[in-house]
Amino acid sequence: MEGLFSIFGQMVTLFSIIGVGYWAKTRRFMTPEFDRMLSKLILMIALPALLVGSVLTAEHLPSLRDILVTFGVSCASYVVIIVLAYLVTGALRTPAGRRGVFKFMVCFGNVGFIGFPVLLAIFGPEALIYATVFNLPFNLLVFTVGAWFLTQDGDEGKKVVVTWRTFVSPTIGACVAAIVLTLAGIHQVPVLGDACATLGSLTTPASLLIVGSSLANLPARELVGTPRLWVVALTRLVAAPLVMWAIFHPFVDNQLLLGVIAVISGMPVATNGTMLCYQYGGNAKVMAQGTFVTTIGSLASIPLLVSFLGAVM
Repeated sequence: MEGLFSIFGQMVTLFSIIGVGYWAKTRRFMTPEFDRMLSKLILMIALPALLVGSVLTAEHLPSLRDILVTFGVSCASYVVIIVLAYLVTGALRTPAGRRGVFKFMVCFGNVGFIGFPVLLAIFGPEALIYATVFNLPFNLLVFTVGAWFLTQDGDEGKKVVVTWRTFVSPTIGACVAAIVLTLAGIHQVPVLGDACATLGSLTTPASLLIVGSSLANLPARELVGTPRLWVVALTRLVAAPLVMWAIFHPFVDNQLLLGVIAVISGMPVATNGTMLCYQYGGNAKVMAQGTFVTTIGSLASIPLLVSFLGAVM
């Protein structure tokens, strides 16, 4: 019960910061141009520092075998979730201007700010080691596959011109560096690790402010989105973790790793989705709606997921 209260408190914290961003936009402290520049600052500087710092400041890393197994399972899970995203958007006959955003919502959840605290509350600190390794493909895919999804439909339903330069960024470099450092067993690096982690700590609050600011662009009646968006939200919060559990349960003997897969797959939409929409011309309005709806819905879905895992593990 104490763990559930901790999870709920984390959700309240998230909504508080989003609320500040909403208020800041209504008072013109944040403007569309400011949002774009802040998003660029996070994606070019703060987030790369966070990714590298998460490895350099880690106290422990799993064995090489566990790292490779976890990394392989993570890659396989994203193959499954990408297929699920295409199936859902196809079944919904999603119109142009929303397909890429909906696929992004199904594939990429808010692992860092919500997923890690939930794992800590359910399984303890050991789960975070697996989660860190499991999250490495996420960091790479969200800025390649995820960015490509978003370039398929801009704010007005117009496709954005894509070249190889679209996917070359400091974030991708940081993802590759984090993977190499993890496989090499390099961690607990003083000064440099702390500097990266401190700079990277800007990422979460700033990204939440941007989400709140984006929501302020919408009339209150539009915050909840459309029925199609609700189906996508249910897919992300309920269907995805159940599908992952059903597929990997027969093959993954490590129950802790299996729990990590299910929890990460059931998190609300990643908050950096809105920032990526600003960066790559995606539909920021629909992304903000999806972030809001799934985060609200996770107040109920996460406790249910915790109960499910408690019953089957």
